[in-house]
Amino acid sequence: MKPFASTAPLAPLTVLQVIPRMRAGGAELGCLQVAAALVKAGHRAIVVSQGGRMVDDLAAAGARHIEMPVASKNPVTIVLNGKRLARIMREENVDIIHARSRAPAWSALIAARDTNRAFVTTYHSEYSERGRIKNWYNGVMARSDMVIAVSHYMAKLIRERYKTPEDRITVIQRAFDPARFSADAIAPERIAALRHAWQVADGEPTALLAGRITRRKSQDHLVEALGILKSRGAPVPVAILAGEIEKPDFAATLQARAKELGVADCIRMPGHVGDMAAAYRAADVMLNISEQEGLPRVALEAQAMGTPVIVSDTGPGREVALTPPDTPLEQATGLRVPYAAPAKLADALQEFFAWSPARQAATGNRAAAFVRANFSLDRLTSSTLQVYQTVLERRKQAERR
Repeated sequence: MKPFASTAPLAPLTVLQVIPRMRAGGAELGCLQVAAALVKAGHRAIVVSQGGRMVDDLAAAGARHIEMPVASKNPVTIVLNGKRLARIMREENVDIIHARSRAPAWSALIAARDTNRAFVTTYHSEYSERGRIKNWYNGVMARSDMVIAVSHYMAKLIRERYKTPEDRITVIQRAFDPARFSADAIAPERIAALRHAWQVADGEPTALLAGRITRRKSQDHLVEALGILKSRGAPVPVAILAGEIEKPDFAATLQARAKELGVADCIRMPGHVGDMAAAYRAADVMLNISEQEGLPRVALEAQAMGTPVIVSDTGPGREVALTPPDTPLEQATGLRVPYAAPAKLADALQEFFAWSPARQAATGNRAAAFVRANFSLDRLTSSTLQVYQTVLERRKQAERR
């Protein structure tokens, strides 16, 4: 369904969002953005998580944070979390509980039923499903009054997997923050400082893959692609794998494989990068080549900064960028490759770095115009607040009947 539109003013609300951790990530940023929008609109925002570096950002936005072990998948802990959430909801007079991941969603479902309060979920990514038990466990994300899908692809998946009625699904695509991601606001010194920290020489081609270092983000496919480029005698760009090392064993495997392929000197793992706006500008191209992504926010942010992208040929990948074959190359904002196909990724990198600087810049300019027209933060936050109004009005109507 389309987000509910109402001309009636939204009465002051208290909304409690539940998310595993407030670390850097798309779901966490969406949680922060909605919390900030709630406070700005005169509502109260509470976030429950196990903590993380973005807790301070919540406080700065005027939201309250409560620490709780909601990342745990232990059934006993999930039930206890649900009971504690219910107590908080009564004490704080919470109107809506909004869950952003599966284990917290089970606790939120318990709390919502215990308190008879509205329940909203956001379906952020394509969870793997093997068998009925996993389908049942994941299906909690579709058992809410309204499930927000972060892409049209995710909405289709929800309908197919859980037979969720159309009027309980709404698509609210992720967004970028125009105040933070503005190319005009980035001083050249910030870009130069990052490239120096990454040990990238002036004029040296760079490809950025932003995301936690984990197999889910497909850094291994990029390493293989670099090896293929080297075997061809083609230029090999410096690959910046920017993100927390979530799986140290996987990071060690990446480094060992890069050494085997002779491209270890082309790999950089700087860890978490605080100045991502400058990081996008410091790269020639940004990659999002993973499979299970609801809607890759990094692809939006990079394009907003005028950096072309290479995305995987999945449903969400087709939504975040204009790419051949759907779009003529002269109108594209980047390139698209099959998932888990390092040779095709090598082809795309080789093609991109064969373009003239003018062509790369023109592609980046189209990218910035595309995301600014279609993925605004105001749209995300206003649509989410409209969803809150929808579920509350539906509940009132049901009570009157």
